[in-house]
Amino acid sequence: MADPISNIIKKRRQQLGLTQSQLAQRAGISDKTYQRIEQGCSDMRLSQYRSLITACQMTDLDVSLDLLGIDSANTEDVAAASRLLLPITRLRLVQSIVEEWQRKAHDVDKTKKGNAR
Repeated sequence: MADPISNIIKKRRQQLGLTQSQLAQRAGISDKTYQRIEQGCSDMRLSQYRSLITACQMTDLDVSLDLLGIDSANTEDVAAASRLLLPITRLRLVQSIVEEWQRKAHDVDKTKKGNAR
């Protein structure tokens, strides 16, 4: 039987519309290894976990929230959870938030320019 983290990765894989083979390729692991992890026949190494969640566009926080069954989180939840992260992970979280904000600001600028024509 697969462990809860493998189930979370499988669910995200399915949400992304990826096959097992496609996710394995994105994560840089063999198809057979990923199949065994997803089926619960093989334990996942930390390096494989990192590669798989990155390929699924997830963070440790996403996995933790999914493990707790939290479908949505407000800013206070995220702030509280971020205090528990390692400093490097917290830095990555902040960088991701800034990148997302910049992407959205860029999209808004493009929309405004398109509407002005």
